[in-house]
This record gives sequence, structure tokens and C-alpha cells, in this order.
Amino acid sequence: MKKIFTLVIVSFLSALAVQAQSLKVTKTDGSVVTYNASDISKIEFLPSETPSQPKLKHEFAGYLTVKNRVLDNVRFDTGAKIKVLQDGGKILAEFSDTQWGTGSFVITMDNHAAINGTGKMKIANPRAGGAVEEYDATMSGSMREIKITIPSLMGGTDITWHYNEASAASKVAGNYTGTTSLEVVGMPGSYTSPTVEYKVTANEDGSINVTASEEKYTGVPMVGNLTIGTYTVKNLSYDKATNSFVRDYSKDGIKVHLKSDGMMKLDKDYPFQATSKMIVKLGENGALTITNNYSLTGMPMSISATYTGKKAK
Repeated sequence: MKKIFTLVIVSFLSALAVQAQSLKVTKTDGSVVTYNASDISKIEFLPSETPSQPKLKHEFAGYLTVKNRVLDNVRFDTGAKIKVLQDGGKILAEFSDTQWGTGSFVITMDNHAAINGTGKMKIANPRAGGAVEEYDATMSGSMREIKITIPSLMGGTDITWHYNEASAASKVAGNYTGTTSLEVVGMPGSYTSPTVEYKVTANEDGSINVTASEEKYTGVPMVGNLTIGTYTVKNLSYDKATNSFVRDYSKDGIKVHLKSDGMMKLDKDYPFQATSKMIVKLGENGALTITNNYSLTGMPMSISATYTGKKAK
């Protein structure tokens, strides 16, 4: 095929030399370029050039504070990222966050200090079934603190990104789905509650709050089918030595509702008492383990529960 193509071109050039003194090329935009036949030695058809891709210069992670008519500088430890890219003569900044969407901006940087630019933000609207809406936005600040202003979102919204190395609390924060294994101390066997959800939130002081969803167990001695209601343990502090969050919440005044249909019928709130202690640890593989050993006022036996779960996507 290549030989045939070459012969066609050679024949074309030979005919051009005999029959014409010039070659006229009309482009798709209507413009015309004319070449003298004597100046043409070879004609080649080359593949179109692939546009160069923006080059990543920097990538940073941090947390957000959001201010509008509903939120007053509320903090979000959701792993917000800022990427700085070079695209020819332009500098781009890309914003991404699991809750506050994505943004793309063309910016200027004054000696890598002052940042200013304009662009678009794309944010999911929970009131519209999660449909993504696009907003005009501006960006200003420095590489340690960047404010994204969106005038048309909720009467005006400022999303401020703060550079910060990810804390242990921000790494573990999230919604988890997994299984709880429960043992009643002094009784044989264990009991399982599948598809249990736990919510972990990060506090500004580096501690976390843990909210357990309702758990259901079957065949528990004396109580039969047992339902343990939802409750929240707050301010679990980080223990660097064990890379875990720990709290003895015996005196926190927390209550949990228990309901059963067995020989021992339960249907009321029970206060946690000494010793009730929760330990939360995030493994390197992303698995969350919550060890929760507790006692309830009015219950003769203590309970040992172990939850294992993965962060929901």
C-alpha cells in the first residue's frame, strides 16, 4: 500500500511539473495557500498532533471551613485537595472535595504567594436528587489558605481551604458499614448483627465522636431477639502509642434503649455505667475496628462487642 501511495504522489508531482506551475491549497476555513511547483520536492500526510496535557506542579491536602447564611465557618475534614498545574503559559488550580464538589480555575501567582483567579465550581444539589450544578466562582489567597467565593450559591458562599497535614481524626472520619459481634460475659457463644452502620466525625481538638446505629441479635439467652438502639460516644482522644482513639464513657450520662421478646422482656433506656470503654482503630487496609466493652445499670452481666467495617463509598 505504501508503494502504491508513493507512486501516486510521484505521478502527481510529475503531472504537476508538466501541467501546472503552482499548487493551490484551500483550507477548511476558506483561506487559500499557493505554492510554486518548482518549490515542492515531497508531499507527506502527517498525523495530527496530540494536544499537550497540563503538567502537575503541586498537590496539597487540607480541610475546609464554609460560611454562608446557614453555615458559620463550619469545619469539614473531608480530605479536600488543591492541585496546581502548568498548561503552556497558563497556571491552573483544581479543587476537589467529597462533599463540596470540584472546581477548575485559571489563576495568577505572585512569587507563589498571592493567588487570584476565576473559574467554575460543580456541586451536587441534595434537594435535586444529587444533580450537579455549575457556578461561577473566584479564587483568592495563598497556598496555605485559599478562599473560593461562589456568589450564587445559597445567597453567597465562601469555601476556605486550609493547608494542613491530615490528622488521625480526619483520616478515620467517615461512614462505615460492617458487622458487630456481641458476647454476654458469663454466657457461651457470640451473636452477630450484620450490615451495621457506624458514623465517625472529627472534632477540631483532634478527638472523634462515634455514633452506633441500631443493632439486632437473635437467639440471645434469656432475652431472645434483642435490639440495641443507637447512641453516640463523644470526644474519644487519640493515643499515639497504640494509634487508636480511646474513651471511658462510664460517667458521660449516655443511655441506650434495649428491647427484647424473650423470657426477660426489655423495653426501656439503660444508662451506661463503669466500666464502659470504647477503643477505635483504623487499620492500614482501611478496615475500622471498634472494641466496646460496657455495663448497663440494672443489667446483671456486662457486654463485649467488636465492630469491623469498611468506609462507605
